[in-house]
Amino acid sequence: MVIDPKVAFINSRVLLVDIGGTNIRTASADIGSSELINASKNNLDCLGSFDDMLQEFLDKDASIKHLVFSVAGPKLHNSIEMTNREFKIDAVNILKKFPVDSCYILNDWESIGHGLSLFKKDKMSFINSGNPFNETALILGPGTGLGAAQVIQGNIVLPTEIGNSSFAIQDLFSELGLPKKHDFNVIEDLISGGGLARIYSEFADIDKSPEEIVATYHSDEFSQKSIDIFLKSLAQILSEFALAYMPGKGIYLAGGLMRSLNEFIDTDVFLKNFLINRKSMHADVLKQIPLALINQEMTCLHGSLNFINKISQNRN
Repeated sequence: MVIDPKVAFINSRVLLVDIGGTNIRTASADIGSSELINASKNNLDCLGSFDDMLQEFLDKDASIKHLVFSVAGPKLHNSIEMTNREFKIDAVNILKKFPVDSCYILNDWESIGHGLSLFKKDKMSFINSGNPFNETALILGPGTGLGAAQVIQGNIVLPTEIGNSSFAIQDLFSELGLPKKHDFNVIEDLISGGGLARIYSEFADIDKSPEEIVATYHSDEFSQKSIDIFLKSLAQILSEFALAYMPGKGIYLAGGLMRSLNEFIDTDVFLKNFLINRKSMHADVLKQIPLALINQEMTCLHGSLNFINKISQNRN
């Protein structure tokens, strides 16, 4: 995070940029507002020069004086080097090059975590209503990889790189009994869009994209089998995460892939897999944890806007 203590936020506009493993989403907003302006989504492969892209936005709207980037990757010293691409965003360098007053770099799930308080229950699909017992939540989602963040007391957001750990993956893989044409070394090798495609290719002689697998759930037995295995795997991994992080306020799933899978989630089956092989004491704890899917789109951009709005409120 880079900011001059003299910077003013009143009557100024922020550019919000979400750079994921596959897509880039952008919008601007008036600080203090909850509305996104000109929100758009493009494939990351269409992005040419990062500097040219940013300069184009600033040339179009001279009122933009603040930047918030959410980027897929671990944040170190005000910069993020993307996990899945050779791409680095550095706040200090941006402030040197461009006429803006502040620049914030957030992990993408850190951004979503800052927006959790905005996502109302009527915008969620609940797998388990639970009975919240503390102020810690876990928000995560499979996409190009598997991202996650802890949200503590609604305001402290701690991003993780849990998707790139090997935590519980071998035990889970052995239980699934897949033929293993592919290596599944870390969690996101299985729990991600690419993971769903790998599961499919374990059974079929052809490859399909995650989008194609979802679209053919009712017409392709391998698509149905792959999605069912994916959701079973997800439920069991969430059970491991729940005991590790104790998110008594809930586990919240987000992202386009999860929204597309929502119609295939049998809540009773999912909850059974979430509780499977647990001692009664631990099962009783897990039953209290709310499980829900956030149906809101542009979650990173909304979270980033809420993040800078909170900073503005604290400064004014």
